[in-house]
Amino acid sequence: MFDKLTLVSLTKGRMDWVARRQEVLAENIANANTPKYMPRDLTPWNFREVLQQTVPSVGIKATDARHITPAIKDPTKVVTNRKAFESSADGNAVVLEEQMAKMGEARSAYDLAAGLFEKQFKLLRTALSKGQ
Repeated sequence: MFDKLTLVSLTKGRMDWVARRQEVLAENIANANTPKYMPRDLTPWNFREVLQQTVPSVGIKATDARHITPAIKDPTKVVTNRKAFESSADGNAVVLEEQMAKMGEARSAYDLAAGLFEKQFKLLRTALSKGQ
């Protein structure tokens, strides 16, 4: 029911993106000793781009097979970091300090999105309880 609200779905999307980023960063850390491993990350979350991709609730419906439906890009695209500033003798380019800093950023972003999500539902509860 609440998934239809744009702000709720955007916040959920952000939390999903951050959770996926934490998975990718954890893979980087797990492969810190793998020869020739290049660290990966997600494409940055662009709020403006995500808003532009949101299909309006009025709806676009393809009633004919020849109609073109809008393509919504997946914001969780994983890319390999090709700009390795450091690498070990075996070619591994994972810098643990850098990956841990990114994990901290992801944790802060997740906490912020979770707080926003919680506040949205508190506002909804308040608005619904005032009518009684």
